[in-house]
Formats: sequence, structure tokens, C-alpha cells
Amino acid sequence: MEFSVKSGSPEKQRSACIVVGVFEPRRLSPIAEQLDKISDGYISALLRRGELEGKPGQTLLLHHVPNVLSERILLIGCGKERELDERQYKQVIQKTINTLNDTGSMEAVCFLTELHVKGRNNYWKVRQAVETAKETLYSFDQLKTNKSEPRRPLRKMVFNVPTRRELTSGERAIQHGLAIAAGIKAAKDLGNMPPNICNAAYLASQARQLADSYSKNVITRVIGEQQMKELGMHSYLAVGQGSQNESLMSVIEYKGNASEDARPIVLVGKGLTFDSGGISIKPSEGMDEMKYDMCGAAAVYGVMR
Repeated sequence: MEFSVKSGSPEKQRSACIVVGVFEPRRLSPIAEQLDKISDGYISALLRRGELEGKPGQTLLLHHVPNVLSERILLIGCGKERELDERQYKQVIQKTINTLNDTGSMEAVCFLTELHVKGRNNYWKVRQAVETAKETLYSFDQLKTNKSEPRRPLRKMVFNVPTRRELTSGERAIQHGLAIAAGIKAAKDLGNMPPNICNAAYLASQARQLADSYSKNVITRVIGEQQMKELGMHSYLAVGQGSQNESLMSVIEYKGNASEDARPIVLVGKGLTFDSGGISIKPSEGMDEMKYDMCGAAAVYGVMR
């Protein structure tokens, strides 16, 4: 999915869909008010008839609104304006992405990034929108033979910022949001991978691939059982004796900080790829979730990614 930022008036957007917010009770956001004005009160008339209250998660898709260049306008309920916080903003973005996907809109211009969110600036709103969009569209289907996709999936999202001065920070927000989303996806993929595939050797191979992809800044060392014995890691080895697979520990180092005096940050994540402890007394329901015991290591990998 492609993301970009721009600064423009809603009435000048020629797009498949424009996304704007509506607050409770039936209050148009400033951008929605602009669209209502050029459409001679078309949107406000619908609200007066009770088509949309503006409660969080409510949606109303309008087609061919008078005097509007965009094919459609998606109204998203944002709740009470003074209560729009980080959590609710994320929920509004999630609802937007799901609705656009369901309606077959392949592109959209989103003005929700102009809403006021308590204590947050435009950089945060754009970055959070990118992260939330990628999270909403996440699906673990790597092992599926037949992958199901929407008939017309959302492929392009443009986030509008109030002024051209904020385009640079908006572009940086997209870059950062995509990087964070990629790390989250990498961690989720490892967590969702079945343990007969994702064992210690698989984690080690992923760590090595990370070093190969970012060879200038990332170094990976894999500690085997013999070196663990020399280091006195007997408890670690004792746990590994419950598996026919060799115990391995991956150490990933990031060397990208330009300052030689920078203090190290150490992240340690549990990488037991299947929790077999007390397996004879564990209920069978939810047994597959024991693969998530290695999500600590997956989180570390995601951060390094």
C-alpha cells in the first residue's frame, strides 16, 4: 500500500474518495463544513435527517455529492470533539481503512489527520495513521495455498496536512511509520509461524538474514551448545534438552549510532519456540498458543528490523 502527504482544499481533490470526520451530536468537522458549503448544505441536510449521529465507528458513504470533484465522500463518526484522544483516533483510522476496503475504494484522500487530538501534532497523527493502517490490513497468510484478497483492495492513501510547511514532517512521519510497521509485522510473523517451522534454528536464520540485509549497521552472532557450555549457561541448556532440536541463542547488534560514547541499550527476549512445560496437565484447548512463548524474541527481532 502506498502512502503520501499533500496540502490542499477538499473541494479541489479529484479522487475515488475523500474521508472527513463528523463529531457528536451531528457536528461537522471544519473540513466537512467546507464540503457542505460548496454542496449547498447537502451533507448537513443528511445529518439533520438522522443519517449519522457522529458516534465513534459510525460511517456514511456519499456518492456524487453536488459540486464535489471526488466520486465519493466517506463520513466517519469521531465521537465528541473534546474527547478525541490517541486511542479513539486510532479506532477512527481503523474503521476508515476497513470501510474503504469493504467499499472497493482503491485510493482515498484522508483529512482525518487534520483533526485535533489531545497533546499530539501533525507528525504524530500522520505516523500513527500509517502504523494503524498497516496493522489493520495485517494478515498472516504466508502458509496458505489460496490467499483471499478484497476484490478491489485499497492501494493508495493520501494524508492531508493543513499547510505546505508541514509536508516535510509529514513525509518523515510516513517514513518512520512504515519502518515501525515493518518491525511490528516481522514480530507478528515470527509469533504466528507454527513451532514445527519456527524453531531455534529458524530464529537464528532470520537473525542472520537481518545482518545480511543491513550489513553496514547490524552484526549477528549465533551461540551454539558447545559455546553455551563454556559460558556456563547450564539452565538454558537444561530447558533445551526437552527438544530434539539444538539450542541456539542469537545476538543481534546495531552499530549505526555515530557517537562512540553512546550508552548501549540491551533488549533481551525469551525465545522458547514452544512452551512444553507441564504439557501433560495443560488443557488441549488453546495448546497451539504455546508457540507464542517466543514473542519476546520476536519483539526484539522486530525492533532490530
